[in-house]
Amino acid sequence: MGLRRVLALIVGAVQGAIGILAIVLVGALYFDFPFVQIMLTVPEALLPLQTLILVVFSFFSIVSSFYLIHEGLE
Repeated sequence: MGLRRVLALIVGAVQGAIGILAIVLVGALYFDFPFVQIMLTVPEALLPLQTLILVVFSFFSIVSSFYLIHEGLE
């Protein structure tokens, strides 16, 4: 395996992990799991907007990580 493929695999895995963590943060924010809204001082009026932004970010991050991992495995 070349250096490019190894880097694509590593970056893809890290990017996928960041996307999954963003989804977990969305769930914690939305359901106020361990009082995350209070700790982060998130106003309830902006919660839908922040949830939408995090969902879009995590979706693109996970999709991009799949492409990077696929490129690294070719």
